[in-house]
Amino acid sequence: MGGLVTPTSSQPLTTIVPLDPIWVRFKVGENQYLTYRRRLNERAPEQSQLELILADETHFPSRGQIENTQNQVDPKTGTLELQARFPNPRHTLLPGQFGRVRFQTEERRGAILVPQRAVQQVQNVQTVFTVGLDNKVQARAVTTGERVGEDWIINEGLEPGDRVVVEGQLRIRPGMAVRPVPYRGPRGGGKSGAGA
Repeated sequence: MGGLVTPTSSQPLTTIVPLDPIWVRFKVGENQYLTYRRRLNERAPEQSQLELILADETHFPSRGQIENTQNQVDPKTGTLELQARFPNPRHTLLPGQFGRVRFQTEERRGAILVPQRAVQQVQNVQTVFTVGLDNKVQARAVTTGERVGEDWIINEGLEPGDRVVVEGQLRIRPGMAVRPVPYRGPRGGGKSGAGA
């Protein structure tokens, strides 16, 4: 008893997949890739290793390294597919699993991060609403940097300790008194900010 394989068979009889090391494919934006390549030349190899976050939010213990890239950027999405190699001696990772790859392109100390939804954009001007010590709303022009997850890095316009309105922007206006409450992030973690 067995499977009949012919040159025109649509399904393979079997697929052989190596488990150690295991290969992880992921896509990054063109800017992210260029930044990574530039940093790779400035750092020791161990500082450019990848971290893998599994579907249950645990961190895979071994670090990976980018080994291959496709030879062109996808013109529809502006992304480039990369292939990384991760040691997998206990066969913890299996083909078909999903996860998130994280790598450090830059280190910034004292960076100010705000949730993306706190930043309003009208034409080319980005603003956030802040709450002063008197609990009155003020509008501030800001300059954003890169995105980090669901947050923006704020390059200009905010100082450490500023309270930023994250929710309820459509119901407020500058000069209005509000009763701020601490903002809880998507996973319930506290953040510096306010919901009006």
